[in-house]
Amino acid sequence: MERNRGENRGVFIEVMVVFSLLVALGFPGNYELVYGEKLGKLLEYAAFGVEILVILLSSADRWQDIQLLHLDKKYAVIYCYGVITFLMSMLATHYPAEQAITCARLLVTILFVIWLQEYYSLHQILDLMGIAQGLFVAAVLIFMLRHASLAYESGSTYQRALRGLYPSKNAFATELSFGILITALLLRQKQKSRQPAGRWLALLLIQGVLLLMCQATGAVLCVLISFVPLFFPDRVRLPLGLGYIVINGVFLLLTLTLMPLLQDFLAALGKDATLTGRIPLWNQIITVMTYNRPLIGYGYGMFWRDSGAVALVHAAFSVRKNSFMATMTTGAHNVILETWANCGLIGLALFFIALLRAFRDVSRLDRDAYRFCGVIMAYLTVNGLTERCLGGNYDFKTVALFLVMALCLHRTNDVNAPRFLRPAEETEGKDDHAIGLSASSEQ
Repeated sequence: MERNRGENRGVFIEVMVVFSLLVALGFPGNYELVYGEKLGKLLEYAAFGVEILVILLSSADRWQDIQLLHLDKKYAVIYCYGVITFLMSMLATHYPAEQAITCARLLVTILFVIWLQEYYSLHQILDLMGIAQGLFVAAVLIFMLRHASLAYESGSTYQRALRGLYPSKNAFATELSFGILITALLLRQKQKSRQPAGRWLALLLIQGVLLLMCQATGAVLCVLISFVPLFFPDRVRLPLGLGYIVINGVFLLLTLTLMPLLQDFLAALGKDATLTGRIPLWNQIITVMTYNRPLIGYGYGMFWRDSGAVALVHAAFSVRKNSFMATMTTGAHNVILETWANCGLIGLALFFIALLRAFRDVSRLDRDAYRFCGVIMAYLTVNGLTERCLGGNYDFKTVALFLVMALCLHRTNDVNAPRFLRPAEETEGKDDHAIGLSASSEQ
């Protein structure tokens, strides 16, 4: 009886985890255009509550012993990042109520991903993420069939590009590229343990077709580059945190200095020397931040919600010549500038310190953990160069970043640490161990 009760609770927790991950992936997205914005808010806050609930349910066997916080000193750098970001943002923001909600959601996301990698093995996490991605793709296909007019967009350089459940084709392509990476890692895991993998191969192919329909070359390139860590010899362990910082910093510096010098040459070749308007945008953001709150920013996730800050950015662009840039820009399209605008130079430095601290001992990670972290960090690095990223408080990229940081801190500080409820010997080192949801679906 007790065993059945425990198994039922485990499956219930897994269902709630998949739901939370599904919302992080972007569901319901454009379904809001059909059923109203209240649907999106309802599911967002439901996911927020679910994350708190799963932590509570798994913290103890008796309700009297339930606890939300299970602080561990090995995650101190992540806790510090979340708390300091919260405090600095509350001091900087013009919208205290919205800022408090945004930061609270960020803190719960951090606690949730720490709990996730403590409670489940890496292979189980991949299973759960794969199931969530499969459900997301199914929701996209249904949306394409029932609301075809809303699933596509056209522009000056493309016609009927698929945007799925996202506001733009590039944003949807970014999600698909992440899903392809997760599905490929999961497929590799299933093949390695000789488990049935046909459904994951089908999911991978479907996502590949959808990605091509997005007409987003950058996302395809991002996928290809992100797979590179899988081909490194096992003894090769690159500094993931330092690499992320250096590549993003060098790219931004070289782009802002060299691209203007090559403008005439690129124009003669018919190429855009502004990276489709990104370079003028980046220069304006740098100007705005240099003279307005360079140290503390406008609050986590609040720069593009602050009407005064957005007006300062738009002021540099002519409504006639740059109509989109003058009225519609809502993202920095670069992770360094996005972080600076939201959290200031202090927050940016704190972010870099957290990355360096989390990935300082990657040589101690086992092969599967390192490859997972390497693929995710490669994806986040490439995506952060030119796309909107890490400005949200619960989206899949934020979840992925803190997940790999927590995973590295857990594995490099206390490799044999037990899970909350699942003994280490039941979850670690077993490729053929299946979680409740995937086990039932495989049979």
